[in-house]
Amino acid sequence: MLQFIATIPYLDSLYPVCLLALFWLWETWAPLFRWQQSRVKHAVHNLLITFLNKAVMAVCFSALTVSFANAAGIRSIGLLNNITLPDGFEIILGLLFLDAWMYIWHRANHVIPFLWSFHRTHHSDNHMDVTSATRFHLGEHLISATLRLVLILLLGLSVWHLVIYHALMVFTTQFHHANISLGRFDQWIRLVIVSPDMHKVHHSREQIETDSNYAVVLSIWDRLGRSFRLREDPKTIEFGLDDYDEPKWQTVWGMLKTPWRKK
Repeated sequence: MLQFIATIPYLDSLYPVCLLALFWLWETWAPLFRWQQSRVKHAVHNLLITFLNKAVMAVCFSALTVSFANAAGIRSIGLLNNITLPDGFEIILGLLFLDAWMYIWHRANHVIPFLWSFHRTHHSDNHMDVTSATRFHLGEHLISATLRLVLILLLGLSVWHLVIYHALMVFTTQFHHANISLGRFDQWIRLVIVSPDMHKVHHSREQIETDSNYAVVLSIWDRLGRSFRLREDPKTIEFGLDDYDEPKWQTVWGMLKTPWRKK
């Protein structure tokens, strides 16, 4: 177990990069939207802020998160450490708890003005592609990671819960942010997980659409939370935020300044 934990930083770097390359090739081969501007320039800006976030989060939270999960298990802290379930069911229940939490957290980012000030860095991207899945403000990551430490103790989440859910989340977020469309197959996929056509609605400029489809992995949370919404033709969606179309807000410095912009 300890040997596996030691490899997590390497897996956490290699796995997302391989997926990103795969979806980038898919977008190149069969894009939903054909851009008039450079995809590479857009990707570089998004990935630079991603590398910054990764570096800071690795230093601040990687070891701390593992320590909290191990401490919860050793000291029997949290819900899952105080109920008796078969190992498989415990893993599944923990993953469901994490995904439900991500729905709540994402929705809170749209409802609470302070959280939205950071989250709008993600929504200010006016050309959505697989690199948009990585475009977040460091402040949002820091708040989210801090709250996750509390969640680990409340639920008694293990390292396995965190590793497996992270792998699922990376795959689904890159998948549904990618500049692709699955046509009629999208309707079947979104019965279970968040699909590209479903999540593109969430990045619409229309606020009624922006404030919908908050789920990260399983689409059922939006159905239960009555926040599920579709657009008949995804190609008619305009991405981004009206106040952030100037090129300066698409740069790394512009993204870092976004939360403090006075409107």
